[in-house]
Amino acid sequence: MKVLVINSPAISDKNLKIFSEGIKELKKQGHNVNEVKIDSKSLTKTFASLDKNIKDTDILIAEISDSDANIGYQIARALEEKKVVITMEDDKSSNKFAVIHGNNSKQLVQYTYNSKNVVDTINEAVKEAIGRLDSKFILIISPEMDRYLNWASKVKRTHKAQLVRTALEAMIKKDREYKGYLDGKED
Repeated sequence: MKVLVINSPAISDKNLKIFSEGIKELKKQGHNVNEVKIDSKSLTKTFASLDKNIKDTDILIAEISDSDANIGYQIARALEEKKVVITMEDDKSSNKFAVIHGNNSKQLVQYTYNSKNVVDTINEAVKEAIGRLDSKFILIISPEMDRYLNWASKVKRTHKAQLVRTALEAMIKKDREYKGYLDGKED
């Protein structure tokens, strides 16, 4: 799994040390972890590097306890690229941002941590993020289905793929057998 890690240059030494322990664990587990530091001396180079890394990653992990506009921009950029974003925040942090804490995007995973649970919390967050990653699926459909999807996409002003996803999500919510399978009650 490709993981991009960012944090604010203003992050406290304490939070950086704690957060780094969790990131070291991801590296030990074999994830391809790339940490990008914001270099105030070469902002153009840093921006280009971050932008390229966001496009190339599967998951963005952002430490937001002491975040700034740079972090907010990178989170927004990753969400725009349809990447899963994990925000990690010291459980004593009082900084609350509407664009993060008020955001209910399915691509945004929000966690708090402390020095005792940072490794477990990051592991849990990454597992949740992996479950939210999209995968491609090629579907061959009948001409009648294609006509319906073409019509529905025009009338409902949405993509055909979104119509199919919405229909599948509705089926998942209603499927009792699948819920039993997830609960370990059925095979």
